Amino acid sequence: MYFGEKVRLRAIEMSDLPHIMKHWNTYETRKFLLSAVPYSENAERKWLEEVTTASPWKDGIVVFAVEDKRTGQFLGTVTLDRINPQNRRAELGIALHDPANLGKGYGTDTVRVMLWFGYHVLGLHTIFLITMTCNARAIRAYEKAGFKRAGLLRHAMFSQGKFQDVFIMDTVFDEFAAVHPGDRQIGSPT
Repeated sequence: MYFGEKVRLRAIEMSDLPHIMKHWNTYETRKFLLSAVPYSENAERKWLEEVTTASPWKDGIVVFAVEDKRTGQFLGTVTLDRINPQNRRAELGIALHDPANLGKGYGTDTVRVMLWFGYHVLGLHTIFLITMTCNARAIRAYEKAGFKRAGLLRHAMFSQGKFQDVFIMDTVFDEFAAVHPGDRQIGSPT
């Protein structure tokens, strides 16, 4: 397990399926994801079967469940995907499922912990993400965690009834490690 100030990242399990499905198909949760189309429980089960047995180097993905460190409540998932061993790069994705948990610092903390894991455990050099420019809350969390805006793709996603611009944001090992060295996790188990 990996610890932040507010969250704990742990291996995702098949038993997390009911927690995932509880808020996964709400428009509020899905509108900033790649697709606002609802996913069936069967599709999520198949995805869980894949990611619970995936290897970062063989399959190019690692997924953690995000929990509130104090209560153990399931908050969502965080992913490093498209892990590229040659370039030591990966794409970050995060979904906090219950809108009631947004704006409480869970997102920033989760991103910091996942960056720490990616840099200090996997040995990555750069981590990037793509987010809609209208997703101000997420952008603030990413910037607080150390991401910088690296580019803009105009009209790249259709969401909320119109084409949206997206930011490409990234971090690099040296900048992150200067603030968060590898000799200690972001937070403690308690």
